[in-house]
Amino acid sequence: MSENLLILGAGVDRTEGIDFPLANTLLADVSRYLEGPGKAVDEALRTMLPGLRFSFNNMIARAVDKIATRETHEQKAMVQRVRDAIADLPPDQDAIRKHGELIIRLFEKLATIAEESYLDEETETLIRAVFPNDADDLIDSDSILDIHKLSLSDTFKTVLKRTLKMGLSGDHHVVASALGADMLNIEALLVEKFLGFYNEKPSDIKNYIYISWALWAYLVAKQKEVLSTHEDASLPFYGSLPDTVRALTLNYTAFLQNQLGAEQVIYFHGGLAEYVRMDTRDLLPIENILECDPVEFIRETIAPNVDVTHEDLRQQRHVIPALVPPLRLKPILSHKYIELWSKASQWVSEAKHIVVVGYSFNNADEHFNDILRCHPDRRVDIVVPEASSGYFKNRMEKVFNIPASQFNTVTVNGHRALQARKIRLIAAKASEVDVSVLLNSSVN
Repeated sequence: MSENLLILGAGVDRTEGIDFPLANTLLADVSRYLEGPGKAVDEALRTMLPGLRFSFNNMIARAVDKIATRETHEQKAMVQRVRDAIADLPPDQDAIRKHGELIIRLFEKLATIAEESYLDEETETLIRAVFPNDADDLIDSDSILDIHKLSLSDTFKTVLKRTLKMGLSGDHHVVASALGADMLNIEALLVEKFLGFYNEKPSDIKNYIYISWALWAYLVAKQKEVLSTHEDASLPFYGSLPDTVRALTLNYTAFLQNQLGAEQVIYFHGGLAEYVRMDTRDLLPIENILECDPVEFIRETIAPNVDVTHEDLRQQRHVIPALVPPLRLKPILSHKYIELWSKASQWVSEAKHIVVVGYSFNNADEHFNDILRCHPDRRVDIVVPEASSGYFKNRMEKVFNIPASQFNTVTVNGHRALQARKIRLIAAKASEVDVSVLLNSSVN
């Protein structure tokens, strides 16, 4: 039993020298990989999945067509993301700024139409005055215009499509990235297609198999690239972890297990070194993942175990990477995950001091957040750059039931921090903290 527990999120793999992308830019990286060094992966997957129609470019068209169905608050959030992206651009990037301003203007017009269509109090009063006996039947909506049934003009669609395509290829484009962070989110795509296993939709199942193995191949290739650049030196952040600590990770990479050993680590969302046969729920290992050739593995191991040609879905065979989709309600890919999540809860209950690094307590991870909620009396240090923001303090209130007003400003190991009860929020990147020092520190 260990009194200390380390919990790692996606921010850790963003550390300089590792530089894994976050979920909101991951789809663009996977797309570029498949068009470049991973072209053979794309070919192997399409050979394995005859009749596959999915492409990331076609996905853009579908995403644009759905824009009008977005709720007003979602459209405003997209506008704000673009506005933030162009706010600090230098003068020599005026063309990109104008691009952002165009996107903002188009979305604001769409939002204005939606807002002006709401049924205001004065209009409702007049309806009730004119039709006093059946007004409730007439007022069956809070709007006089069904914004979800509107179709965008070709001008709007073309601007959005061209912008999003800039995010899938070529150099980094801040406006395309800001827009794509919401419209082209690979986690949202995985969730949408994973549902095909439940509603027995063959096209979604085929798409999920393709997208998940494409993501797996990219992550395996990226992992090998990172390790090859640190052959003679320890890996940033991971290399300085004390080898006696237990750790839970919400990442897929093998970096943590390499440092601490398999017995000291739980991969809460699965990992790159396992895959699942969906009809039997067998969880199978991938040997020597650090040296694995994605193309060879897909061709020689996965393809022979996948069959999507039977008309009867029950006769098909589906094999997917053991990467748990980011659903709030976690699907059980294998019975072993029930044991794994139970073990994670046990480790949290046994720990007296928990250090959380690079984890933002996202809504999609409520299953994991619930485990922390069940053990509220632990000392917890949380290290993320946005720790002092109003948004993050509000998340802490929902997870730990501590009102934002109760936090006091303190200093922890030279970093600005907030403290309330046994919780400390430390505004820092993973590379800026010494985990060993934090694990040995105390909360007053």
